[in-house]
Amino acid sequence: MSDQLTATWSISLDTECPECGEEFDMLCTPDFWEGKSSWQLCEHGTEKTKGVDALCPKCDHEFKVDLEY
Repeated sequence: MSDQLTATWSISLDTECPECGEEFDMLCTPDFWEGKSSWQLCEHGTEKTKGVDALCPKCDHEFKVDLEY
């Protein structure tokens, strides 16, 4: 057994649906990374992180968000 302790990164991309108010982590949606292989974690303020499609898992409302870190 190792005496070395570890720390685990925890990253989320939280937003709120403007239609129903549901708060959710966009990273947990099934196809979030689809077509976004060039993105870096915590990337923000770039053209590709503005107007990103979001889909509410509760009410299926589609809306756009700008990513912030």
